[in-house]
Parts: sequence; C-alpha cells; structure tokens
Amino acid sequence: MSQSSITFITPSYTPEQQKVIDRLESDLHTHMYEVKPKRFAHSISVGHMAETMALVYNANPFYARIAGILHDWDKVLSTKETLARACACKLDMGGAPYQNVVGLIHGPLAACELPKYYPWLPQEVLGAISKHTTADLEMSDLDKIVYVADLIEPGRPEFSGIVQVRDLFKKGASLDELYQASFMETLSYVVASRKYLYPKSVAIYNAMIENTHAKEQH
Repeated sequence: MSQSSITFITPSYTPEQQKVIDRLESDLHTHMYEVKPKRFAHSISVGHMAETMALVYNANPFYARIAGILHDWDKVLSTKETLARACACKLDMGGAPYQNVVGLIHGPLAACELPKYYPWLPQEVLGAISKHTTADLEMSDLDKIVYVADLIEPGRPEFSGIVQVRDLFKKGASLDELYQASFMETLSYVVASRKYLYPKSVAIYNAMIENTHAKEQH
C-alpha cells in the first residue's frame, strides 16, 4: 500500500476557522520543525487524516483537524522536562510512576499546557489530545478518530498491523471497529516489545472484549 492510497478530504471552512488552522500550523512549525521535522510532518498529516475521518464518521472536522495538528505538541521535550512538567500538572497516569510511562505523557501533558497558549480550545479537542496516547474506558467519536488517525496517517511506516487498520478504513469499517483494531495493534506492540503496560490498558482491553461478546449474543 503506497502513501497515496489514502486520499484526504478537506471541507469548506469559514474564513475564521481557516485562519485558526493556518495559525496553529504556523505555530507548530515554529515550535517543532527545527528540532523534530519528521514529527512536524506527522502532526500535519494526522490533522488531515483526522479531518478526513471526521467527515466519513460524521464528527466535527474542524475539531479533528486542530486536535491532530496539536496532538504531539509536547513531543519536543526532553525526558527530564517531560517528567518535571508532568509533576507540575499533577497528571494522573493510571497510578503508574511517571518514569515508566514517559512515552505516553505527552498527550495528557499537552492537554494540560495548551490552554495557556490557546485558552479558546474546546474541551472536546483537549480530551482527544489527552487520550491519543493512552485511550480510555470512555472515548468520544473525536477521541477515537484522533487515536486512529495517529496510527494510520499515510506517513507512518507500513508495518503489517498498520496496513491492516488502513485497509479496514478503506473498506468502510465502522469507527468502533477501527478504534478496537488500532488499540489491539498498539497493545500487541507494547507486549511484544516487553515495554511497561499502562495500567488502564487491561481494563480497556477487557471492556472491549466484553462489548464484543455482548454484540455477538444479540
């Protein structure tokens, strides 16, 4: 599957909305491009992917676009700075020691810090940014869209699991199917890599299995 196999869809925005998008992309370029150019490109692509998915699954494309643009805002930080800021924000990482989940902190941390720069950001957007690294037992459609878009945006390497989720999207799978497949792929990667498992992941997994069994019985 080539990178061009997913075609982005762009809606017509109001001048005010387009101005916001342009500003956020410009701010992200200033904030990220020199230190992490690939991460910048990924963030822009996630914005387009989330926007496209929002149009397909009847969510808010503007919210999806800006959440995608900003989702990795704090990936520019060093581990030391990430841990220090997590403490300052008093983040709840499911009871896990911060040093064990440092790779997941940037989502909740960005949701904590971004309102200082953009106090107008909707809570729905901040929630999607926060949950894109950890998922949660309660996920809105926007949360699921940003979570999946982060995995399947066309710039991601074509590992088999990612390709399978992309194929599901191309075949018209439901958003819940995409989200579950994305979560399972991420969970499998963590276990196979023998990395620390985010404590809530077990509860999220069990809830997914219970929900699947309940649907099969009806």
